[in-house]
Amino acid sequence: MSNRGISWVGTISEDLADRGPAAFARRKLEKQDHLFAHRSALFYTPTENIPAKHVGSGPLDVMLPITSPDYTDLAEIRAYGSPRFWVDLIQRQTGKLRWTPISPARVVFIRYDSFTIRQDHLAIGTKGLLDALKLRTTGRRDRLYLHYFGAILDDGPGFVDITWEQEIVAHPKDAGVRIQVVQK
Repeated sequence: MSNRGISWVGTISEDLADRGPAAFARRKLEKQDHLFAHRSALFYTPTENIPAKHVGSGPLDVMLPITSPDYTDLAEIRAYGSPRFWVDLIQRQTGKLRWTPISPARVVFIRYDSFTIRQDHLAIGTKGLLDALKLRTTGRRDRLYLHYFGAILDDGPGFVDITWEQEIVAHPKDAGVRIQVVQK
């Protein structure tokens, strides 16, 4: 069996821990072994600095193994509201660090669960996930840009139309959320 251990020493992850928020240059990222394993260090790095082989393009259709939350879940389990949480799930399912933005876009969220929830709770429960699809945001107090998955430019009017659907599955183990992003 081969060693699958990934070193943290001398990596962009270590740089981030030592220096704080940093945008990494493309040259540095091209030299980084196992870049995908250090994806959490890239939230301050713009997509244009990410090596092309790690950036997807075209329509996005991905199934995440966790369903979008109901209002109470969202209020009590803070991770559901975190775009970084959803970015990580999307990256793991696509094998890509970023995506080329689709604009204007149509986004369809299909929630699969063993029960349905209120439509307003469905929309609120996908806010962190919708934010994760954005190219970037200035949601920090220090006004540094955060760079998310990047499948859409923004979630404001004129940039995206959103549709929410729900489907019942036989067992909670089959729950998840499907995200489709296509050109509008």
